[in-house]
Amino acid sequence: MQPYYYPPYATPYPQPATSPNLGGVVAAYPPAPLATAQPAPPGLASRPLAPGANRPLLGALAGPAAWQEEVRGVVRELIAHLNSQNAARVATIPLVFDPNPNEINAFAGCDENGAPFVAGTEGLLEAVDAIAQTKATDELFGTQTYGAYMAVVVPRLVSSGGGRAAIPWGVIAPQYGSDPRRVSRAHEIFDEIVAFTFGHELSHHYLGHTGCANGQTVGVGPAIAQLGQLATAILPGLNQPNEIMADTNGCINTLDTGRARAFVAYRWGEEGGLWLLDFFSRIEAASGENPLLGFLRTHPNPGLRIPIVQTVAATWRFRNPL
Repeated sequence: MQPYYYPPYATPYPQPATSPNLGGVVAAYPPAPLATAQPAPPGLASRPLAPGANRPLLGALAGPAAWQEEVRGVVRELIAHLNSQNAARVATIPLVFDPNPNEINAFAGCDENGAPFVAGTEGLLEAVDAIAQTKATDELFGTQTYGAYMAVVVPRLVSSGGGRAAIPWGVIAPQYGSDPRRVSRAHEIFDEIVAFTFGHELSHHYLGHTGCANGQTVGVGPAIAQLGQLATAILPGLNQPNEIMADTNGCINTLDTGRARAFVAYRWGEEGGLWLLDFFSRIEAASGENPLLGFLRTHPNPGLRIPIVQTVAATWRFRNPL
């Protein structure tokens, strides 16, 4: 992936090197276009945005309501770039947000009536925001805020009392916090991580792993109080082949969508997935054999998933040269 420039500055920030989920809101995806390819919009060049192009600056994502709405938008884009059969199976599946800030998880499942849903917790979105904010700062200013953030948050998250993934005050220096380039880059990274995360969960449904997604009329999803129990209930159903398939298809869906949007916006790649998996790898290493986080209880070892995502992305690029 090529580096990008933010106007009016002339120095590019490089893409990071690859490395070894409120308020009880329930929402459904509106029907998505069943499309497999997206041409460049009329009047635009037929090539993706190149280095030096004026990629639009994005606004801040502040708080659970904004995060949830952003996830909905990302999921709509992902569904629009599935093939027609897979898109039809998941276009009306409800997305449920658990307001628990101390639980970091996302999962796909079936409710007590056998209807499909995808869920994410406020804790997950808080963690994604923290990763995005710190990574953006480091890319633009050469700081080490992601490392500083993890040094504080990992002991907190693996402690017996648990904790939140929120960014501690002072980790991002005040002179960088309001920089519009940093705000915009954090927004882009947030979307890229969300794309991989929820692309993975959507694929569990359209690949038939849950057995309950058949393009049925949209429902409201499970009650918030049920989500913890439902997340625990899916644990016995996890198996490595299904998770590899979900990572593969979620990554491809993200890359396909990124290619289509590259004419007008930041092009999503696999980096969002690698950043998320690095986050959980560090937590798993610190938590030992008894991980406390829901994500680590309901998903395989993140360290084992990193090379899978890297290989899938390399293969996709070989087959889709630009």
